[in-house]
Amino acid sequence: MKIGFVSLDHLRDWHGTTRLIDRIAKEMSNRGHGVVIIAREGTASAKIPVSTFDYPHELIAVNLDSPQGRGTAREKIAASGIDVCMASINDSSLLYLPGLFLGSGIPYIFGDPHEPLVFTFSRWQPYESYGAMATADAIQTLLPNYIPLYPKALQPRVTEIGIPSPLPAEIDFTARRESGKRVIVSVGRFVERNKRFSLLLRAFALLCKDFPDWRLKLVGDGPYWDIYQEMARQLGIHSRVDFTGAVADPAPHYSDADIFCLPSRTEGFPLVISEAASYALPLVGFRTCIALDTLIEPDIGVLAESGPDGDTPGSLAEALRGMMLLPPKEREAIGLRARDKLQEKYGGGVIFDKWEKLLRETFEKTGARNETALERITKKMCENRERLGPEWDGLGPDSPVWTDVVLESAAAEISARDDPMKFSGQTAAGGEAENVRLRCELARLRQDYNGLEKKYATLAGQYQMLAGKRGKRAK
Repeated sequence: MKIGFVSLDHLRDWHGTTRLIDRIAKEMSNRGHGVVIIAREGTASAKIPVSTFDYPHELIAVNLDSPQGRGTAREKIAASGIDVCMASINDSSLLYLPGLFLGSGIPYIFGDPHEPLVFTFSRWQPYESYGAMATADAIQTLLPNYIPLYPKALQPRVTEIGIPSPLPAEIDFTARRESGKRVIVSVGRFVERNKRFSLLLRAFALLCKDFPDWRLKLVGDGPYWDIYQEMARQLGIHSRVDFTGAVADPAPHYSDADIFCLPSRTEGFPLVISEAASYALPLVGFRTCIALDTLIEPDIGVLAESGPDGDTPGSLAEALRGMMLLPPKEREAIGLRARDKLQEKYGGGVIFDKWEKLLRETFEKTGARNETALERITKKMCENRERLGPEWDGLGPDSPVWTDVVLESAAAEISARDDPMKFSGQTAAGGEAENVRLRCELARLRQDYNGLEKKYATLAGQYQMLAGKRGKRAK
């Protein structure tokens, strides 16, 4: 097969998604397939180890900033000879995909690099993102627990394929034990919204007095660098926290650690978990993170539970405490199980076999039908208009009306627009479908309001109880 990979940042920014696509592309090339990378025009910098001159695969550079550029991009892709394409996009550029493949007859797989609810609901209109996904012949998600988060109409197209784990590292357990220091390590970008290193700092502050020989090491950099440094000083633990800054290779920091902790709120598929496990480190995180709840099984780590106040430093401290109290050999045994389990499920051979199978099946199924999902939808642009009316049957992306009308009309509208990033407010099925979308948004806002109202009632009750106790003591 000749396989295309849409990696729009490939010539501009080298991050987790571009690295993953590069790994899959190289493996497919090694297996005898032709490979084409489709990327935005750009100039490679020292940070980006590729350029249009020395890259080993065929490159199609596209400009999506104007109607003329998008038209040229569409022509290049249609003439490329690609049999099947995989597109993994981590931002709203997903909305460009239908336009890029319109008229090409090339089936494509959308690779979702996020936890779906975070991806589809926080970045832009779910109406539009679901519509763009509906034009894909297959959807790849990172974990099996994510599949139920997609609309029911799309779930039959969703396949779980995780991130390939690195090979197991050579570990000197004796050197770890005899080093005289115990280390909790965490690796990631210093962004509080998702990574929440503040919770780990505060949890470690609660443990310091009971564990004088332990240190915390934070590997990374980002906008919260100064804030985390100041927090460590205010907590009185700055002398026991090592801030390494950004590093090209975190391997040395895994190799001399004893526990790996990731306090994230959300993750797609955290590669740092696989990296830490490859160094036989036991794993700690919060159960509320779907990815961590899926990956960290009871025999390979500990998950902190969420209480009435949500995820707290106290619950994380207790999870870490249990692991810190174990003898080194028991922690090592837990880490070895983590390494073996993640290798079994997500080793490179396993993951690349899944990708090759999905690419081949998508190509063969579309060839048998001789029609892609995008082509089918563009033919049905206005067929469902009459479905909307007084028989409205509920709210949300799992209702028949959403599936048959809103989803398909959104996909058709996005396919037909020259500039998909400009939301028109109307669909090919007419203003009624826009009304449905607004009703769905209203339903979600009502749910949010009810949740906040319930939380307020709980907090008000707690306050009244405490006020009553204070009043009794005063008497």
